[in-house]
Amino acid sequence: MRGFLFALALLPGLACAEGLYVLPVKLLDTSKEALDQSEAHARRQQAFAESLAADLNGTLVSPEEVAAACPRETPACLMDLLAAKSADRGLFIVVQKSSTLILQVFTDLMDVKAQKLIAHRELNFRGDNDEGWRRAARFLGRQLRELD
Repeated sequence: MRGFLFALALLPGLACAEGLYVLPVKLLDTSKEALDQSEAHARRQQAFAESLAADLNGTLVSPEEVAAACPRETPACLMDLLAAKSADRGLFIVVQKSSTLILQVFTDLMDVKAQKLIAHRELNFRGDNDEGWRRAARFLGRQLRELD
């Protein structure tokens, strides 16, 4: 029995195992701020996805790949894209910006083969700046690693 438990402990965790693919982070900006921050947001979205992929031993799916395969980005098409990559799990992330101070992250970890939700996480973070996004990505990574 002890040998079985030891072997089980060596197995990769749910969120951190090989076969995890991280889709590009989407941004829903409902802040109605006049300042165009599209370049800064694109950079932060990419850094957020890169941080999670590194933290969870995942593979990034590029925005260009998603645009070519799924121009409308429907969930069914995105799941098919992940299945074509032989993904075991897919990480879907949407950040909603309510204001400069308040942002929310909605995350779904999906089992691609079973097409079922493994975990859903929501978190709020403050500060639409590089540091705020960086901290949110690290915190979310810790939350997902705890699924193990």
